[in-house]
Amino acid sequence: MQTPPVALNRVRSRLRMRHLVFIEALARRKNIRQAAQDLFITQPAASKLLTEIESIFDAKLFERTAHGVEMTSQGEALLHWAVKALSDMDAAQTEIETLTEGWAGRVRVGVFPVAAPVLVPDAIVLLRDTRPQIKVSMHEGLEDTLIPMLQKGLLDCIIGRMTSQPNSRSVSTEILFEEPTVVVCRPNHPLLGKPSWEARELNAYDWVLPSTIAPLYALVTAGLAAYSAAAPRVSVETSSILMILEIIRQTSMLSAIPEGVANRFVRAGQLAILPLPLSVNLHPVCIITVSEAPLNAATSAYLEAVRKVAADYRAQRG
Repeated sequence: MQTPPVALNRVRSRLRMRHLVFIEALARRKNIRQAAQDLFITQPAASKLLTEIESIFDAKLFERTAHGVEMTSQGEALLHWAVKALSDMDAAQTEIETLTEGWAGRVRVGVFPVAAPVLVPDAIVLLRDTRPQIKVSMHEGLEDTLIPMLQKGLLDCIIGRMTSQPNSRSVSTEILFEEPTVVVCRPNHPLLGKPSWEARELNAYDWVLPSTIAPLYALVTAGLAAYSAAAPRVSVETSSILMILEIIRQTSMLSAIPEGVANRFVRAGQLAILPLPLSVNLHPVCIITVSEAPLNAATSAYLEAVRKVAADYRAQRG
């Protein structure tokens, strides 16, 4: 249902930035007096602000309780957009400041661990060849952390595997490439160089994997089953590629990581790929952005570099 033009005009003509700041403070404090103190205004002035906001949106945003206030569902909806608007204004201020100081903008990139060691840094190197003034801010994390940050406007884009579609505040995905997964071990591992393996040999080694419920675990389990071996015995759970690298280098444990990442460490003599075939690929590597949200110039330039690096990677793999 579309919002009536009269309501839109009321919001656009009457809503002020101080209203959004107050909504964020009141939602955080859940107490009008404390929110007023945070904004250095009197409690009556704070109460007047709340009345103004509820009048503008013609909705009850907070319910008074014995301990303070609680947000209504309408209040939660407004808070989402208030936080995003404030974050966008912070980003605008920072971009204007960086432009004034001689920068050409900035981009805030969320990175899933799978994309961190190869794709993202290679794109930054390429970007610096053409737009060296752009400032790139990296935030590494998992999907359940980074997707909400993207939706709130705290990130401009995310690079990584999208394993599920969020239920709220839709995002868009642009597939870059399918990334095969390979089994890795230390360069002098006892399993290397053998023409074939018996189940008992594969069962003898522990694994480093993100978890026992992630898709990667099922993928490795299927690969081991082809040799009648048991499911992987995971003794260390981590998504950090660097942590996996250090553990694998210093033990006889096994792991499974993206082929492109593995090849880079193989060339450096730090890992070896164990020729244990994994039958299917995991979710493709994607660019993830907020649906229909315009990108700033710095983000667009960075994503073009990401696409170029991904295209080169696809070409190398044939």
